[in-house]
Amino acid sequence: MLKIVLVLQVLILILFGALVLYVQNTIGDLSTQISSAMNVIEDMKRILPEIEDAIKNFNQLEPLFENLGKLSELLSVLTDPFGSNG
Repeated sequence: MLKIVLVLQVLILILFGALVLYVQNTIGDLSTQISSAMNVIEDMKRILPEIEDAIKNFNQLEPLFENLGKLSELLSVLTDPFGSNG
């Protein structure tokens, strides 16, 4: 009977050790993932002002895009003043 109890205690210790190793490895993986995510967040913090500046500059070009239709009409008149193509 004593041998059975000893075997069960050893099995419980082995299972507990395996569980501790599994949890330790999982926590290590999570730590690595969190570190990687923090690096991405820091990169985004550095790049975000540049993106905002690019958006502001693009918004300043919006009137220019609105005038492209008029420019196209002007070029059509200059290249075909008598409308012979259509």
